[in-house]
Parts: sequence; C-alpha cells; structure tokens
Amino acid sequence: MLLLAASCALAAGAKAPAKPRAPGAEAQKALAAGIALYEKADFEAALQAFDKAVALFPDWKTALGHRAMCRWNLGDRLNANRDAFVATHLRPNSAESSTARGLARFVLKDYAAAEKDFAEALKLDPEAAQAYYGAGSVASAQGQLGRALQNLGEAVRANGRFAAAYLVRGTVQERRKDFAAAIRDFDRVLEINPRFTWARFYRGKCRREIKDYREALSDFDEFIAENPDYAEALYLRSNVRFLTRDYPGAVADLSAVIAQDPRRGLAYSNRGLARAQLGDRLGALADLKRAQELLPSRRDQLQAAIDGVEASAEAKPERRPAAWGLAAPAGEAPAEPAFVTSEEGRARKKPARKAAAVDDDMAVPESSGKKPAPAPVVRERDPAPSSPKRSSGLDRWDEASPVESEGQVEVPDEARPEPARKASGKAGPAAPEPAERHSGREEALLIE
Repeated sequence: MLLLAASCALAAGAKAPAKPRAPGAEAQKALAAGIALYEKADFEAALQAFDKAVALFPDWKTALGHRAMCRWNLGDRLNANRDAFVATHLRPNSAESSTARGLARFVLKDYAAAEKDFAEALKLDPEAAQAYYGAGSVASAQGQLGRALQNLGEAVRANGRFAAAYLVRGTVQERRKDFAAAIRDFDRVLEINPRFTWARFYRGKCRREIKDYREALSDFDEFIAENPDYAEALYLRSNVRFLTRDYPGAVADLSAVIAQDPRRGLAYSNRGLARAQLGDRLGALADLKRAQELLPSRRDQLQAAIDGVEASAEAKPERRPAAWGLAAPAGEAPAEPAFVTSEEGRARKKPARKAAAVDDDMAVPESSGKKPAPAPVVRERDPAPSSPKRSSGLDRWDEASPVESEGQVEVPDEARPEPARKASGKAGPAAPEPAERHSGREEALLIE
C-alpha cells in the first residue's frame, strides 16, 4: 500500500512532457527568403537569410541543413560540416525537412542516405524542386551524369527560375561535351541573376571549346573584372588571346598566373611561345627552358619549341613571320614557323618557303588583311577551377571528378537517358557560330 501510494504521489507531481517549440512566423519567413535567394544563385544573400532564421530559432535543424549547403557552396567547409552534422539528427515530418536532411547528408558525402531523403521528400511532394535538385547533385557527385540531367531537368521544370539548378546542369552538360546545351543553361542563369559572374566563367570555357573566341573573351573579361586574381580565368583568357593573336595580352595574363604560382610549367611554356611571336627571343628561350625544368614529361615537345626559336634567330630578318613584329618584303608571303610540335610529341623542322603558291591553302593574299597562323600553343586540357572562395559553389559540383595539376581526369559517362517528360517540341537556340574563322592549324598543334 505504501509503495502504491508513493507511486501515485510521484505520478501526480510529475509534469507532462513539454511539446517541442515551433519556429515563429519571422523565422519561417527568413528561411523561405533564404531558399528563394539560394535558388536564384545569390548565395551571399541566402546565407544572411539563413543566419537570421537560425538566430530567431536556434538549433533549427531544417534551417541548418539549408545553411550547410549554402556554406559548402561558398567554400566554408568547416562550418558547413558543423551545420550538416547537427541537421543529420533531424526527424523529418515534411518534404522540406526531408530535403534539408538530405542536403546535410550530401555535404557530409553520405550520398546513399541523402538520396533516400530526397526520394522521401518527393513522395510527400512530387513537385519539390529542391529535392530534385538534391537528387541531381548526388547523381553528379557519383558520376551518373544521365541521371543527374534527369533530376536537374525536373528541378527546372518545377521551378523555371531555379538558377542554381540550371548552373549545376550546365556543368554536367559541359562534362558530357555538350557545350551548346551547357551554354544555354549558363545563359539562363544570367537571365535570372545577371550579377552572378561565375556563370560567365563557365560559359567562357564552353565558348572556347567551340572556338567562339570573341564571345569567350568577352565572358572572361567580365569575370576577371570582378575576380582579378583568379588564376584559372587568367590562364584560360591567355589561351584565347594567343589563339586570336593578341600576344601582348597573353603574355600579361600568363605573367599574372606565374606571379601566383611560380611552378606552373604550362604558363611558362605558353608565355615563351607568345614571346617568340613578339620577337623576344631571349625571353622566349628563358621561359621554355624553365618549362622544361618544371615539366620533365614534356621535355621533348618543349625542346622542339626551343629549337624552333633558335632556328628563327638564324634566319634572315626579312624571312621571319610578320606576326613576330617584322614585316615580310613586299610581294612575298610570310614564312611559316620553323618548327611544329604535334600532339604526340614529335617535332620536325619545316623549310622556309620561297613564295606562296596560288593553290596553297596556308597562303594568305595580301589584300585579305589576315595575319599568318601563330606558332603552336601549349594548352592544359579542360582546366577546372579550384575556387579559393567557392562563391559559385561551382568548381565542379561533383566530388567524383578530381582535377590534376596538369589536366582533368575524365569521369566515365553513361548513355544519354530518355527525357523524363515529353518535350515541348520547341527547339532550343542553335549553337553560336565562331566569331572568327581560323585555319584549325593552331588547334591541331596544341599540346594537351
């Protein structure tokens, strides 16, 4: 009896468990604003909104999951992981909270669990654009590019102004070598958010690939105006400047790259070739020899370039190419460079030509105003940025696509999937035509 009475007294005195608090209207409003800004690819402003939501309702795991993804995009990996760890303890009760936990798990690279969260969110809300976006990001990170395109396509169908989804889809299209489609996606990003200059960087890369050098140069110029110290953009612009025969501009960009990374061998080799075109033989030789020291695997290719520069010094001044700053005698076509470096690394000397034959496709009539083709340029293969400040969150959006210092490691692609929904039948804009026509000789001689 005493035991029973004591138990009843304890039960009577015990307090009922408190109901968990819910975020107030202001916190909910701040979260919604943060998600909208994130979708617009305005990551800095989105972070401020997420900060406000968390300040109004501390330890709000749904807000922390979204903030983790935003911080990851901005390159703040340490704080992104902290937010994500807390958000993974979320007990989802809606499509929004399931998506938030999926984003947190994505940041922590727990891709299988993240994928389940996004699938659950889509069961609760089949039109959840953020969940499709998360699923597409997971697929991209795992190198499943076709599935990534399907999910990202659903994201932009559900929300036609989802700039971040267009951006990720553009990078996936680029990896599939569908540069025209990638350009259309980056165009859409800039229509939604014209201030997001990272889209210009990626679009410039794609335009360079399709040899639309004039437009590529415009994109790089605008990006570099906002990000003057970003070495990868300077390197890519130097490549475009070389191919359009702006050798002083190429030298200036490569000098800025070398100032940031004095051991970047390809920057020395390309600057050496540009200096050779300008008639700076000593500077060209110094750069090419330094490149040999830094790139021993390309020693033979670089030696061929060195031999060509040295051979040009032995030629008569009037026989040097006009592109090197020395005009050819009246009525005589400029001579070709004395060397050729092939993609396979073989080199051969070309004899000086006495005169241009009428049926010679390398000859340029004096009345055409065109300049002779430049010497070969050494180019990195598809260099990708390693964002010092991932203000785009966009250096590749996929952790499964590592980038080496001298070129990108390709991710195996899968077959292009059937579209998830019936197409509208409207054809997209055609890929832009190259602004300037080149003989193709420059590209054929690139050292990849």
